[in-house]
Amino acid sequence: MIRSLSIAALVAYLFVLLAVTLAFKHPQYRPVAERLSLTPFQSIGRDIPRGGRGLWLNIVGNIAVFAPLGVAFVALGSGRFRWRHAALAGLALSTAIEVIQFQSGRRFTDVDDVILNTFGTLLGFLAADSLRRLALRRCSGERV
Repeated sequence: MIRSLSIAALVAYLFVLLAVTLAFKHPQYRPVAERLSLTPFQSIGRDIPRGGRGLWLNIVGNIAVFAPLGVAFVALGSGRFRWRHAALAGLALSTAIEVIQFQSGRRFTDVDDVILNTFGTLLGFLAADSLRRLALRRCSGERV
């Protein structure tokens, strides 16, 4: 039952993620120079000093939107998956989304999004795995 709910939650999450990230944001096609950033940490470095809304939307948003993917690896893996598996899945999914956004010509493609999304997947995995291990120790009567 819990596994079925976890799978349903993962499917719903992926549907929402793809709808949000692949929906056309700009009504018209934009030239490559206006919609591509391949310099690592360029937009992150720009947004941190500015703070405010840009920081939350770009940095925190990109991390938060992929954290559930890491949680799903823990929920569905029963301890079989390691952090590397989750990080690789986050990297692959984020890269695929960025490539599709670039091909559409209507979204901004940024390598920093891939970095932040992968980090978010990893954080979600580590947080959920820590909670899973803590729960297992408590159930076994081990002192925490």
